[in-house]
Amino acid sequence: MPVPIACQACLIGRYVPRSPDSYRCRSCGSVVTEAELPVQDGEQLVVHAGVLRVLCVPPGHEVVTPSRRSHAAHLGASLSLALRANRTHPVFQRPGDVRTAQDLLAVLDDDGEGPWVLSARQLSVLTRAMDVRYALLPSAARTHPDLDAEIRAALARRRRPDTA
Repeated sequence: MPVPIACQACLIGRYVPRSPDSYRCRSCGSVVTEAELPVQDGEQLVVHAGVLRVLCVPPGHEVVTPSRRSHAAHLGASLSLALRANRTHPVFQRPGDVRTAQDLLAVLDDDGEGPWVLSARQLSVLTRAMDVRYALLPSAARTHPDLDAEIRAALARRRRPDTA
């Protein structure tokens, strides 16, 4: 879960977005830019529930940040449909993919707001589930094209050999 960043000036306030690369403290009003915030390797700044937070991203993982509350339900519907279809047609080919899909469904049920830190395997299973849903229900492909593109881009980054 992302951890809120305490204000560097008053030490009690939390930062909220001010502009694309600057943040303002809710308590004292001091302003900082992303460049001024201490972020280590494997960490990423995210805005969660309106507050700037730092998120730990393990090696080999990508962050997917939904922009709408309906994104979790959209992805959950894709996973559920793929799991049902897998009973009669081989949707998931690798051993463990069904369990990964079930685990992802639980994650989406527990945390509908994100951001989600996903492994390459999780991204692959999610992309496969989206492909199945879009093949069976073509209108679903037009529902959230921005989220679809973000997930596919994250998977592509994980598949490149220069991003371990």
